Order: sequence, then C-alpha cells, then structure tokens
Amino acid sequence: MMPAPTRPTPLRLPRHARVLALSMLAIASAGARAGDTPDLTTLPLEQLMSMEVYSASRFMQKSRRAPSSVTVITAADIRQFGWSTLADVARSVRGMLVSYDRNYSYLGQRGILRPGDFNTRFLLQVDGNRINDAVYDQAPVGAEFPLDLDLVERIEFVPGPGSSIYGSNAIIGVINVITRQPGALAGTRGSLEAGQDGARKAAASVGWRSPQGSEYLLAASAWRSDGRDLYFPEFDTPEQNHGVASGLDDERGQRFFARATHGAATLSLIHANRVKGIPTASYGQSFNDPRPATTDRQTYVNAAWRSDPGALEQLKARLFWGQYDSFGDYVAQDEARTLSHDGSGARWWGIDASVLSTRLAGHTVLAGIDLQRDYRLHQYSFDVAPFYSYLDDRRSGRRAGLYLQDQVALGAAVLLNLGLRYDRNSGSGGVWSPRAALIWDVAAATTVKAIYGAAFRSPNSYEKFYAFPGADGQTGNPGLREERVRSAELALVRQFGENARVSVSAFRTALSNLIAPVEQHEPASVRFENTGRLGARGVEIEYERGTLGGLSLRTSYSAFRVSDALGQPVNAPARLAKLNLSAPLGADGWRAALEGQYAGARHGMSGTAGRYVVVNANLVRARLLRNVELSLGVTNLFDRAYADPASIEHRQGVIAQDGRRLRARLAYAF
Repeated sequence: MMPAPTRPTPLRLPRHARVLALSMLAIASAGARAGDTPDLTTLPLEQLMSMEVYSASRFMQKSRRAPSSVTVITAADIRQFGWSTLADVARSVRGMLVSYDRNYSYLGQRGILRPGDFNTRFLLQVDGNRINDAVYDQAPVGAEFPLDLDLVERIEFVPGPGSSIYGSNAIIGVINVITRQPGALAGTRGSLEAGQDGARKAAASVGWRSPQGSEYLLAASAWRSDGRDLYFPEFDTPEQNHGVASGLDDERGQRFFARATHGAATLSLIHANRVKGIPTASYGQSFNDPRPATTDRQTYVNAAWRSDPGALEQLKARLFWGQYDSFGDYVAQDEARTLSHDGSGARWWGIDASVLSTRLAGHTVLAGIDLQRDYRLHQYSFDVAPFYSYLDDRRSGRRAGLYLQDQVALGAAVLLNLGLRYDRNSGSGGVWSPRAALIWDVAAATTVKAIYGAAFRSPNSYEKFYAFPGADGQTGNPGLREERVRSAELALVRQFGENARVSVSAFRTALSNLIAPVEQHEPASVRFENTGRLGARGVEIEYERGTLGGLSLRTSYSAFRVSDALGQPVNAPARLAKLNLSAPLGADGWRAALEGQYAGARHGMSGTAGRYVVVNANLVRARLLRNVELSLGVTNLFDRAYADPASIEHRQGVIAQDGRRLRARLAYAF
C-alpha cells in the first residue's frame, strides 16, 4: 500500500539552507565591491536582460516581452560551473527538480514529477528539432542526451504549457538546446577529462570556412566511467553479496555531431550511443549480476532553410529524420537466471514549415504546419537462451498540427499574445490548444505578464501497447485518452539599474486525465490508466545580479503545494532553493563558481527522501598556458548523504545519490 501524502509544512527555508544562502550573498556583495578586472568571456547581465529568445513564441523576441518566464543558460554558464549533462544544467534552473535512479535522469517542473515519469511532459529540442523519441516520448536529459555541452550556445527553459505552438508533450515545459555556429568553433580543439570512479572522457572538434562562404563543424567524443560499488539494504543477505552491487554502476558512450551552413541553409547530424549498467536490480531482476545494462542509440538528421530575416514575410522550412533504439538486458530471479532482451526501435521523418509576417502594423503573425510520420514503432521482449518471445509489437503512427499566433501591440507598452493550435495524432481525436498572454511594461524597468494556456499529451505506444504476460507483468491499454493541462500564471519582472533584476511568478496548474501506472490484482500486473487529476500551485522568486568586476549571481526560491485526487505520492518537494555564484579570482585568469541546491522532503511509491542541501564548486583557469584551459570541479562538496524516491519498478524505497566527487578537465585550442 502506498503511503498517504503528508500535509505540507509552512513555506519556510530550513536554517542550514538559510545560512548557505546568506553566506553566498555576503560573498556576492564583497565581490561586487572588489572591482576586479572584467572577465570578457562572461555575458554581462545587462546583455542577458535584453537577450532575445526563440522558444516561447517560435520567433526571436526580447525575453522580457516573451509570453513566458524564460530562463536562459549560456555557454559561459556551462563553462564556469562545469556542467556535463543537461540534467546538471536543469538542477540550477528555478522551479526544476531532477531525480536519478542510477540509470536515467527525470525532470520535474513546478511540483510535477511523479515517480516513474519518463520525461514525457517536456518537449526537448535541439535547434528546434524534436528529440523526444516516438515510442516512449521520453526526453533524454542525462548522459544519454546526444550532444556534448561544449557545442551549446545557450539553453532556453520555457515553463508552462507550450502546445499552442508545439503540440503534444509540451505540457509543463519546453527545453530548446541551441548549438554554436561553426564559426564560433573555428580551428581544431581537443579536451581530456578525468574523475573519480574511473571516469574519463576525450573530445575533439574541427571547424572551418570554405572560400565560397560555407561553414563546417565536426565534433566527436567518447567517455567511460567504471562507477562505484553501491549498497542497497533491501538486498542485504549473504546470498546477495550483503546488498553490495559490485562494479555495476558503469557507463560508456560516444557522440558525434556534424553541421554545415551555407547562406540560408543548414544541414546537421547528431549521433550518440550510451550503455549503462543497472546496479539497482530493477524490474524484479537478480541482484548483483553483471549482465544487466541498458543501451540508447540515437540519430537525428535535420535540413533547414529560412528566407531573409529582414523581410516582411519570413519563411522557414525543415525536413527531419530520426532514429531511437532503446533496449536492455535483464536477468530474471529464477534458478537459471534467464537473460532477457527487452526494448524498442523507432524511426520517423517529418516536415514543418512556417511563415512570420510583420506586414500588418502592430501585428507579428506566425502560421505553420507540423507533420511527422512514425513509420516504425517496434516493441519487443524475449528470452535469449532458450529463445522465447513475449512481445513483438509492430506499428506505425502520425502526428499533424496546424498553428496560428498573433502578437498584437496595444500601444507602446502593452503586448497581447494569442495562439491556437489544432493537433490530430494517431489513436486520438483532434485537440485544440489555446494560449493568451498580456505583457505590460508598467514602467521603464517593470514588466507584468498574465499568462493562460492549455496543453495536452497523447498516450504513447509504450503506454498503450506494451504487454508482458505473467505475474508482475504489464498489460496494454489501447483506450487511453490524452492528458490535458490548464495553467495560469502572473509574473513580475523588475530591473534595478543595468545589472540586477528580480522576477516573481505565481502560478496554478491543473492536470486531468493523468496517465500513470496502476497495479492490477487480477492478474497481478501493471497497467497505464487515466487516473484522475493533479493540481499544483506555487510561487517562484529569482534574483540576478552582475557587476563590471565580472561577478555573476543568480538565486531563486520556489514554494509548491501539490494535490493528487487519488492521494498518490508526487515526488514533489514543498520548497526548492538554488544559488549560482561565479567571480574572478585575482588577475591570474582563475574564475571560481559555486552552486548550492536545497530540496525539501519528497514522497515516493514506498519511501520518503529527506530534505537536503548540496554544494558544488568549480575552478577555471582560462589561460593556464597559451591556448590551454584547466578546469577543476567537485560535486557534493560537503559529502552530504541524500537520496531520490524510487519508482514502482524498484524494490528500493529511495535510491542513494553520489557523495563527494572530483573531476579535472584540460582543453587545448590549436
């Protein structure tokens, strides 16, 4: 029986988190007075405040005038804090929570992260190209994310419903990863990384420009980690190595990226392969067996063209193709320890085209169409020796959407953004997704946004058709209906001078027809069902500051209240607090970065993870030698013990996370 959720405690940051925040604010104030030499590799806050974003409206606009509370993470941020995965970046973003089960990373936004979620309620893009696969609709954000962060120019996190322009899966957030132009990475570059537990990585890139003006970029990397021995008290018996999974937390992978641009045309290729050992004995496996592992193999091809961006009508068109193979080797608990192979293969292609018109005075009109053909949706499960097939499901599907958006200037200080999209996906009826946002510059330094939106998520092939017979198996549910969400938000952005601002948001989200795994009794199995409603409301406060001395500060506090109609655990802390601080150290080229993260207690399917504070630190020397950069980092600086709630496929109630870990990186530009 699942534990009943506890009543949220008053919205007050614990003492140790307050001490951390006040200490770092004091450091920030001291750094602001120091007046060190500016670090020209960082992005001044005044530029960040006027930065244009794309993902909120599918066209470039000032972030303060976008119909969402967009968070932008720049290449400078990634470099300064030493982040290596998209999940690392997300941990620093206000209102976002990351959970890790020693295999995959899962994202939550504004209190919505249920145990067992597969990141299906986020739409993940790279340069506007959909990365969610076609079988699970999962957004890969951990080490399985197919792109090295060294190749990223910026990342735009757009909270709230985005289906009015993006369709399915953009239900609680959109993440768009924008890669660097080949010209920004001209020449040959290489890097080596090393860390604890046998972690190592090598990466190289080469960029060049042809006499005809075309630009090219090739980049590749490979990494491996031996992992560490992990103790799980749920398996602490002599027959199961006293609960110690020895050498099973290993991981390895490769990534390749190619991009070519010529005038208005761009062609890109992303390919990645990642293999991860499974130390947790999930899905009822035999414990401490070295054979279980999951593999994620991805390929994306994207050909895009755009017309003159200065024209009154701007045309964009894109042709894309994708492949995602995800499979695992699993070992049963029977006497023979039978090895099974379970997974999926997806292939799809599609086109999207849009026109942006500013011909009508005071109006910015966007109209477009998205079409995607999922020509292979294959799910399978079989024993290897002797061969026995449990599942061999082969299907196909389609997605189609039409959208229209108009941003109207109601005078010099007020914008009205209205959007509407109609989608029709295989196996579900037509869905309308509206959005309305009023953006008002109350004063020269103050902007108020009132935003309302509705979004949806179609049930995916895994939720509808995956069926594994027998006790503790899974049954399909072809009759699933799409999830729906409605959200309202009121946001205030106040700028102080040219180098500081405060953002405050209050929101309410209501999710209906929630799709979740439900235990069945006759026969004993799991089945995805539309379980009812989930509601979330809360407040977010963020403060940002930069100085001419090169100091950069971003800190946020989020408070949530989440209710589930069935009383199920929601893996949502009542409070989140985050702080990111970076500053130059003297005149020798060193730069230091410190980040602190606090999360309140979270309730899983069969256990509660206590609140925690984690502090990470990173040091960067930009010019150790000519064209050489050195980075030294430590995660979980104070070696705090903390855990994440486990989902239904785990015997563990909570899964312990890593303690202190050290890493070093050396990069050279030829």
